[in-house]
Amino acid sequence: MKRGLVFGFFLLIGLSRPAPAQQTYKPPEVASASDVYVPYQVLVDGLFVLDVFLDADGTIQKIYALRDPGAMIGAADTSVHTWKFRPASQDGKLAHSRMTVSFLYRPPNYSNVGAVPPKGFSPVLPPDSAHGKYVPVGVLSFAYPEYPVNSVVSGSVVVQVTVDGAGDVKDVEFLHGMQNFNNFVSDALKHWRFQAATFNGKPITSKTVIAFAFQPPHSG
Repeated sequence: MKRGLVFGFFLLIGLSRPAPAQQTYKPPEVASASDVYVPYQVLVDGLFVLDVFLDADGTIQKIYALRDPGAMIGAADTSVHTWKFRPASQDGKLAHSRMTVSFLYRPPNYSNVGAVPPKGFSPVLPPDSAHGKYVPVGVLSFAYPEYPVNSVVSGSVVVQVTVDGAGDVKDVEFLHGMQNFNNFVSDALKHWRFQAATFNGKPITSKTVIAFAFQPPHSG
């Protein structure tokens, strides 16, 4: 009888101990972004995706191109270096991290023909890295925004998208807007699909930034 009481006593102590605190991780985000460079070149495929590595203070350490169809990667790199980042934190301490940033250079209209993504588009997925246990958001599919046929305006709209653990868009923050074009971007984002970021192999809510660059109308 006493043995049963002793076993029950230690079992009760074990159950009463608080569970170890779960590791908390807050992904990085962009604090501010200005207008991006808008090219005058005509591009058939204008989606560029960058893997931006950040120091613990939010300074850009290096940038890798996850998708580079050519010509405009330098302009995208230059634009990102003008932005301000809030670094990630782990268990309340600032940490090195990564973030995917996409640039979509929308080709100008030709007559009434709109821009469409290339056939056979392959998802853009950031690789695992020894740099940390966090893997940022991936792009599964994308869509170009509409562009008024008779417009002569060029410029950019930069948004920060919150993607939850299921890969769904939960919030869109306009870091840099352009009058009359914000709605085109919002409509286009409804057709984008994302792969959720992961930490220690588990999906988490995170952010990714997309810069939509509208080129000047074709004059030829």
